[in-house]
Amino acid sequence: QNEVIFMATGPDATSLEMLDNSLVSAASVKLRQNVLLLADSLETCEGIPSQPCYWSSRILANPPSDTMTTRKFWDWRFKFYFIKKLYIARLVLAGFGVLQIDTDTVWQHDPFPMIRLMAAKSSIVVMRDMGLVNAGIIFARPGSPAAQRILDDVAWRVQLMQNHPEVIPRLVPFAAKLQPPYYGNSDDQSLLNDVITSAVLHNATFLGSTARYEAKNKYNSNPNAPVWDSLSESKLQIQQQRQLHRKSQSAHVQIPWVGGKSVRYTILPISGDDSVALAPRALFAHLPYSEANAITHLTAARGFKAKVRQLKSINKWNPAGLGSPAPHAAAPARDSPILAHKEAMAEELLLRLSRGGRRQQLGLLRSLDELAAPSLLIPKFEMHLLLH
Repeated sequence: QNEVIFMATGPDATSLEMLDNSLVSAASVKLRQNVLLLADSLETCEGIPSQPCYWSSRILANPPSDTMTTRKFWDWRFKFYFIKKLYIARLVLAGFGVLQIDTDTVWQHDPFPMIRLMAAKSSIVVMRDMGLVNAGIIFARPGSPAAQRILDDVAWRVQLMQNHPEVIPRLVPFAAKLQPPYYGNSDDQSLLNDVITSAVLHNATFLGSTARYEAKNKYNSNPNAPVWDSLSESKLQIQQQRQLHRKSQSAHVQIPWVGGKSVRYTILPISGDDSVALAPRALFAHLPYSEANAITHLTAARGFKAKVRQLKSINKWNPAGLGSPAPHAAAPARDSPILAHKEAMAEELLLRLSRGGRRQQLGLLRSLDELAAPSLLIPKFEMHLLLH
């Protein structure tokens, strides 16, 4: 049904081990074949030969600007914030339903039957969290222009904060009195919360993701930063949160894996016939784990060791299980006839992909997956995503 599960991984051993565990978990509900994996580099992809894997030339190799965020928190996760959100938007625009999900997750039931029920009313279904939503689990399908703008806007805001922190005084008036470096928050979750708020209220806001972080907080070391609660922006954000709550609506959906039991959830209208749905716990859950929930996200377990302890406690730590990658096989020589044959097939598939209808594209992408070992194919597929 043109549904893709979009995961990303870094190159370090702990990230790859967590990825393996998530792939095993997805395989347990027969969904591993839907996983599209984005890695930080060709070399990382080559170390995961059993899973279709792609990399992007747009992934950041180094901090693109000097901010407190890049100074304090820069790691491979920040390299992915923009590219993940960009590719969600591009894949949805190409006709796919995309479930973007972090790898520190446990799959207990196939979530798609329930997602499809909710997607009848909402183009975007996202995990709830304190504040509003969690960017670790997002489903998006082709829908209204308002929904597509949300996906585009998140990607745009991430790259704006990463590449051009000098724009912050234009967005946050009190920041004009501060000396760089600015805090420059580029975390995709807080930016997503502001984008959704902007879409629902039809009024662009940067208060929760940008203004609040330029004020004094435990990470902001600027001695001249003002106290957030003393600012008019703080009061305006509270007003926006109240307006958002007033516009929210209740809906009900059946839980297919518990005999059709109905559960209530919240939708946030973004246009006359579309909305953002805040997924009920039965679909996307935080800890504690329950077998009644389709997917559990281990956000509350901080750090790799804590996540592994949690997974072991529920007997869900199995990175060497069914989905474990096989030992890496040597890539064909650059002048080998095998490589030449595969590249010729890839060229043909890419041509058909560019000409085919949406129903044909998923099958063609899977055929490309089987040819993904040649290094030259990956940038060609990258170009296809960028240009289409």
